Amino acid sequence: MLRNPPGRYGLVVAACLILVVQAGASRMLKIDETKIGIPALHEIPLQLDQWKSTGEEYMDAGTAAYLKPDEYIMRDYVDDQDGAKVNLFVAYFKSLQNTYGPHSPKICLPGAGWLVSSSKVANMAVAGRRELIPVNQFTMEQGSQHILVLYWYQNDRDVWAEEFQAKLRLLPDLIRYRRSDVSLVRFVMPIGDSTPDNELKICLQFSQRVFPLLAAHLASVGSGG
Repeated sequence: MLRNPPGRYGLVVAACLILVVQAGASRMLKIDETKIGIPALHEIPLQLDQWKSTGEEYMDAGTAAYLKPDEYIMRDYVDDQDGAKVNLFVAYFKSLQNTYGPHSPKICLPGAGWLVSSSKVANMAVAGRRELIPVNQFTMEQGSQHILVLYWYQNDRDVWAEEFQAKLRLLPDLIRYRRSDVSLVRFVMPIGDSTPDNELKICLQFSQRVFPLLAAHLASVGSGG
């Protein structure tokens, strides 16, 4: 019978215990959060160099009611030079104390009929940060259609790839910063084959263009509002 390696099993158990303790502690402590504003995500330009947006898009009422983001943007950007298209989706949650928070694309996209062809966590260089940021990189298929998905989680304090880390950070952030805000940042790009090297390069370049703008908006919420 196969067994989990002791080291990995220990990490899983430790993470579960931390989540349980934090969940109970956050409920018992009832920590009041610092009043912060909402990032003006819609002020991210509709044109970024050669990339132009076709306009704002909106979630259907049922999805919006389920996710309950405090702010979000959803846009298609098209490259004027070669016609490449990338969908940008950013959902911002002001607090995780009374809500589940971001809904992972690796759950919702398969739920919509997309099958995962490949997945990994890669590192990406971005302007304004000395260290690389972790990025979830997925290729998915539905019939004859293929897409590339890049996503990560971000606030004005850090960037991470794994969804569970948002919960692990909840109590420490509440104690240290009196905040638990987080955003999901996702890019989706259609691809023409199962080895999307060119699409990945384009999508990464677009993501790198968006990152400093988004970081500035997340840093601007400050106090009050």
